[in-house]
Amino acid sequence: MRTYFLLCLSIVLAANALSDNLVQAADPAFTHGVASGDPDRESVLLWTRLVSPDSPELELTWELAKDPTMQTILKTGTATARQEHDYCVKVIAADLEPGTTYYYRFRQGNIVSPTGRTRTLPRTAEHIRIGVANCAKYTGGYYHAYDALADTDDLDVIIHLGDYIYENGATRPGDSYYPSFLATGRQHNPPHTCVTLQDYRTRYAQYHQDPELLKLHARYPMIAIWDDHEIAKIPMQKSPSGEPIYDAAWQQRFNDSLQAWHEWIPCRAKQGEVIYRDFQLGSLVNLLMVDTRVCCKSKVDKTEASLKDPNRHIVGDEQLAWLKNSMLTHQATWNIMGNQLLFASKGSDWSRWPGFPTDRNQVIDFLTEHPRINFLITTGNAHNPHHYVVREKESSNILLHEVLPGSISSGNNTEKSRSNPAKLKKLIRAQESNPDLLWYNNDAHGFIVLDLTTQRALVEWYFVTDIRQKQYQVYRAHKLVIDVR
Repeated sequence: MRTYFLLCLSIVLAANALSDNLVQAADPAFTHGVASGDPDRESVLLWTRLVSPDSPELELTWELAKDPTMQTILKTGTATARQEHDYCVKVIAADLEPGTTYYYRFRQGNIVSPTGRTRTLPRTAEHIRIGVANCAKYTGGYYHAYDALADTDDLDVIIHLGDYIYENGATRPGDSYYPSFLATGRQHNPPHTCVTLQDYRTRYAQYHQDPELLKLHARYPMIAIWDDHEIAKIPMQKSPSGEPIYDAAWQQRFNDSLQAWHEWIPCRAKQGEVIYRDFQLGSLVNLLMVDTRVCCKSKVDKTEASLKDPNRHIVGDEQLAWLKNSMLTHQATWNIMGNQLLFASKGSDWSRWPGFPTDRNQVIDFLTEHPRINFLITTGNAHNPHHYVVREKESSNILLHEVLPGSISSGNNTEKSRSNPAKLKKLIRAQESNPDLLWYNNDAHGFIVLDLTTQRALVEWYFVTDIRQKQYQVYRAHKLVIDVR
């Protein structure tokens, strides 16, 4: 019988508290810290935000160095914080050296931001380490998993698989998150569900004052994609028959949610551009970040007949062509897909990859035709750590592995089922009966570290012990080794 209980395979690696002092205190003008993202071999995006300047626009200076004390400035430039972009600033630091650690900061007059650390992608590599995270609801508890991930040594980059913020209003008595609020005092601002652009901006501003998230951003570059809670893809209003109403009010809310994401997330794509993109870490790793939410997904029609519709898509023909072309072009040892929705089957799959067989079969057929391609899927959205496999159509041989880190703080199965134990028992029976689910956990919060070499991929799940207390411990709970083909 597979076990879903915490598996402690190593000693406690660290003990941390929110009171630790590893991230500089920010001047009030830079309350939301600094971040970097979307690195390549010669450049990286740098981000910050000015808080409530009096002017509709204000010029900042950015600086970049190789030493953490910023004694020798290698590059500098200017950028403008504009009211129309919520005073969020993005700059590209270019003409950098591959595989190199840099430090950066921003200035506005005599006011200086915290110093951030970032890293360009390597031109050649025999060993790559990637942190994987997703699903961080503020009201769910402290972001200890972010803190522990920031303290993890020698990572090249962090990938975030979405649900960076949650649009829901304040948690209330009877809600599964209410016990976390009582323990931590963490409540959403604004207290209502995000509807307007200002609502979304206020919510991002709240999340970006969390010290553990700020610490992660200051330590490592992030490559992010959105999931469903950042974006208002589904209308709030419904018809008398229960159908979503896609009207002008929905369109405005949808556009506003996208605008806020682009303002606050260190991503190079501009609003209106696709966010699926790839990153090469030497010839060892080709990282493919896909979009299963916005650009190409069909509305979900829950009928058997609709499954046969060739126009029913989760990523679409153009994104599929890009995905396959990227793997063939770059010929990396490992192809890692950053993905929002489960590719493997778990039953009730209408909105996940199995509910879109045209697209899913294209990926399976492509990998079957190219058996030397090493393809590993990292998937968000689910709040529990899992290890699934997808098998070849004509045999029970494993075609690919799919790994889910579980959530940073969003409710796991145990937390969501406290008032309904029978629901959890039913879920466990379904998990135990799924031959493609090789390992799972219903109780934990944490992250994944991918440790990749030319010979193998090591997947390590790390859990934190308590997200409702300021003190916590982190430990490796499970591991998976995949040999190269």
